[in-house]
Amino acid sequence: MYTVKMSSRGQVVIPAEARNNLNIKEGDILSCYVEEGKIIIKTKSAKIKKGIVDETFGLLSDLDYDIKDYVKQLHKDSGRRLDVQ
Repeated sequence: MYTVKMSSRGQVVIPAEARNNLNIKEGDILSCYVEEGKIIIKTKSAKIKKGIVDETFGLLSDLDYDIKDYVKQLHKDSGRRLDVQ
C-alpha cells in the first residue's frame, strides 16, 4: 500500500513503483470511481478482457475481395468443407 498526499488543487502523485508495476506512462488515460468509500483507479490494461469476436472485429474489412471467396479459399486450403450461403 502507498501513502499519497493531495495538493491544494486536488492532485495526487501515483508513486513511481506503482506506475512502473502497472506500466503507466505520461498521457495514459485512467478510470477513476468511488466504491464503498474507496477511490478506485484503473488503467486501460485493467479493462475486462475482450472475447475473440471483439478482438478480431473489422480485421478483414480492408480486403479487396468478397469475404465468402476468402472463406472458401481458407477451407479449400485446409481440406475441410464449408457450406457458404
